Amino acid sequence: MKRKVMHLVLLFYCFSLLNLIDAVLTVAGIESSLITEANPLMEMIYSFGLGVFIALKVLLSVALVLLTLYKKVPKSKLVKGLTLFAAASYTAVIGLHSFWLVRLA
Repeated sequence: MKRKVMHLVLLFYCFSLLNLIDAVLTVAGIESSLITEANPLMEMIYSFGLGVFIALKVLLSVALVLLTLYKKVPKSKLVKGLTLFAAASYTAVIGLHSFWLVRLA
């Protein structure tokens, strides 16, 4: 596998894992009334029910992993940039969730 493609595949795996960690921390924080969902779109999805929220997060992660397994990862600079941005954003959000949950618990 070419080096650039391998980096993108690793980014997809990273993004998938960060997405699942975010789901766990978000649910823990919201259900214990320590935090609220700051993303208006995800807050609306959460309002439909916990199951809908979790299903969407899991489906996104599964889709990302399937794209890598079936070697269908888009190789454009735009996709790489968006994936880097998303992974960095999730890392920051998970850091905030962790800080709030540890500090407030």
